[in-house]
Amino acid sequence: MGRDKAFLKINGEALIEKQLRLLKGVFRNIIIVTNSPQKYAGFKSVKIVRDVISGRGPLVGIYSGLLASESCYNFVVACDMPFINAKLIEYMITLKDGFDIVVPRIEGKYEALFAVYSKNCVRPINEAIEKDRLTVRGLFADVRVRELAGDEIMKFGDADTIFMNMNTKEDLCRIRAC
Repeated sequence: MGRDKAFLKINGEALIEKQLRLLKGVFRNIIIVTNSPQKYAGFKSVKIVRDVISGRGPLVGIYSGLLASESCYNFVVACDMPFINAKLIEYMITLKDGFDIVVPRIEGKYEALFAVYSKNCVRPINEAIEKDRLTVRGLFADVRVRELAGDEIMKFGDADTIFMNMNTKEDLCRIRAC
């Protein structure tokens, strides 16, 4: 899109502000992982960390957040999802025991950037990075995964809306119309 999606305005509010407002109702500690920490300097109530390896994608972002976190379990969300659902997040957290990842799976597609990750993922992610296997889904074979099926998610709203993200200007126009 040519711009930092986190700062796009929806109904007069930057997407990152909207997400933080919702996430602060669920979590005490929030970490933003970014390659541009100066852009987030105004957010005093969150911890800002840099990717440990710049430009390597979401798996490295997850890894960086897990390394910086003091919590065993961490909810990870992409910065371009305007309709995240707090009740679904809270439900996912209740499913974490005995698993390293709790992740929605809709019609065979994982929502890996709307998932709960355990610190037990640090070692397997590090190994994947060393082998240049940088897809988040590639990690799932190496850890214990609890998948959320569509019928579980539907209790909290429409999956297409909850997991909608902004990748194009057309997506942004569609989201602003919601």
